[in-house]
Amino acid sequence: MTLTRRPLAVVPAVALFMAGGCETSTTTMAAGPTSRPAAVATRAGMGVARRIEAAHGMHAWTEKEAVACDITVTLGGARMLSGSMTYETGRGRVRIETENGATLVFDGERAWVSPSAAQVPMVRFQLLTWPYFLAVPFKLRDPGTYLTPHGRRQLDGVTHVTALLTFDVGIGDSPDDWYVIYQDPDTDRLAALAYIVTYGTTTAEAEKEPHALVYEDYRTIDGVAMATRWVIYNWSLAAGPHGEPLGDVTLTNVRFVKPGEHEFERPVDAREDPLPSG
Repeated sequence: MTLTRRPLAVVPAVALFMAGGCETSTTTMAAGPTSRPAAVATRAGMGVARRIEAAHGMHAWTEKEAVACDITVTLGGARMLSGSMTYETGRGRVRIETENGATLVFDGERAWVSPSAAQVPMVRFQLLTWPYFLAVPFKLRDPGTYLTPHGRRQLDGVTHVTALLTFDVGIGDSPDDWYVIYQDPDTDRLAALAYIVTYGTTTAEAEKEPHALVYEDYRTIDGVAMATRWVIYNWSLAAGPHGEPLGDVTLTNVRFVKPGEHEFERPVDAREDPLPSG
């Protein structure tokens, strides 16, 4: 099915991301996988990872200290985030300065927002999600991740090799999340990423509404290939990304930088945004 390029559907922003469920002991293939496979990365899965890494410029990426960009996130016809983002490639720390004057910082363990009275939705979620979606081509072989073949699937009428990315218990804030990686057959780059979000909810609920990012407008910056537009769609195992776009993420002024000494420390007059207890 050809992906529709039409105005964004009006869907509540939180509904696009905050869905989730419980672990199961077997893998089923209805809307998508409902459990992590055996805790082992297959040779075929590692082959997919290495080809994607090479296509994106993994060696150049590892030589950089941080990547910075201006970021705009639009969901359900409304702007969810607009500002500048700096992401530390090695330690994963993040700083986002919004156009509304709020500063968000992930110091490697805790998420902060300043000023403390700033009304910013899902601070910790935003600090962890957008940088991960940017860096995922370089995260496929991280400790505690498992990449296994997931078959050949259609994306916009073209057959793509796919692989299932899952996580070990205790990895990250949402280890029950899963991703389906689409590898571009011509360039080996990451073409799309299907996903669920269990942050603050359950796997069963998350799997009712899986979504996908389709990566577009690739730019090569200092030897690293990065998509500067990610279009968000509904996703299913049978149809892949489909229907009208639900939103998009746009990156501009993308560049590699040397971060300031105190860039990822707790800002002045900040409150912590903790991990949801649910």
